[in-house]
Amino acid sequence: MMKHTVWVAMVAFWPAVAQSSTDEAWAELRDRTVAECTRLAQDAAPDAELSVTPNEFGTQTHALALVVATLPDRPSELSVCLLDKQTGAAQLSVPFQDLPDTLQP
Repeated sequence: MMKHTVWVAMVAFWPAVAQSSTDEAWAELRDRTVAECTRLAQDAAPDAELSVTPNEFGTQTHALALVVATLPDRPSELSVCLLDKQTGAAQLSVPFQDLPDTLQP
């Protein structure tokens, strides 16, 4: 009877535990993406004011973030940062050139 009770309790609470774990994993991935992308952007433009906006889920293999770097007296620059979900390696694109007005940071 004890085994049955434990089994029922595990089954009843499993969705909450799984959901909590998933939410925590997504939050950790977003935090890691922001940290790595910020580090790369600071290395590329140490004097720039940075804004790093992670994509909520990315792709199957990569976490993504938009990086806006703003230097005094210069237009803001938009780049994309990729974080490999498997290895944790991050890459920052060169800034986009000639963005349409609707996409200007």
